[in-house]
Amino acid sequence: MWRIRLDTTARRLAVEVRDPDLLLANFYTFDIAEFGIRQLPLQQGQAWWQGLEDAHAGYIYLHGYGDCKMGQHKGITAVEAATAEIAWEEKELAYYGLALHGLLAYTAATPEAAFCLLQPGTGKQLQTGIPQQQAAEAVAQYYPVRYSQAVYPSLYREGEEYFAQVRQFLEAQHMAGATQAIEYAETATALVVSYYVRAADNTLQNMLAVFNSEGRLCLKEQLAGGLSGIGSDTFFIFMDGLYFVRDRVILEVYRLLA
Repeated sequence: MWRIRLDTTARRLAVEVRDPDLLLANFYTFDIAEFGIRQLPLQQGQAWWQGLEDAHAGYIYLHGYGDCKMGQHKGITAVEAATAEIAWEEKELAYYGLALHGLLAYTAATPEAAFCLLQPGTGKQLQTGIPQQQAAEAVAQYYPVRYSQAVYPSLYREGEEYFAQVRQFLEAQHMAGATQAIEYAETATALVVSYYVRAADNTLQNMLAVFNSEGRLCLKEQLAGGLSGIGSDTFFIFMDGLYFVRDRVILEVYRLLA
């Protein structure tokens, strides 16, 4: 799995899966209420040159590339998640972010020019001539509203105060050896810790531990092994669900019960 985007309004996930050896890319929508998954029926030859940008209000937004060597995004394709049908496309614009009143985009050929506001479901231009600073502020203001029911972990690196505190907590729970980085998140009922330990071959193992509010261990899993470095956002929490990807290929979901 290459990338996951959370649609908090429609209670869906958008998932991008890439195989660089075969030059294959597939995109999926996942209904978290019914645990139903649907593949977007995109042409495979075209899909490799697309990427997952975002997901919101029942739509999945894909991007193309203007300059493949530089990774420059160009083009917006909006797919309706419920039907997997393309709702609209804009070939010359590039996605910037979501604001309260719509989707912000800019002309890919002139990123320094003013931005425009699009209606998310139709692509219709609602406003033009928006300064970049105003666009950035609108996206930043909407972010906490959009993700009010989602929790992403905080990353603490070795040497930082909070890293030492969480490592000490893990050691008290007989989980010694945390190194390099720890990701930590908490809800009213659970504490979730993703951490790294050194294996015998000097590679890293990414471990995940879940504790209840009283500090009792409820779950311990290995997310990946044989790693040469650390990652970030190795899990997230949405409503009462804990989501993580094991070995980059298996999406697992656990209920965080009271």
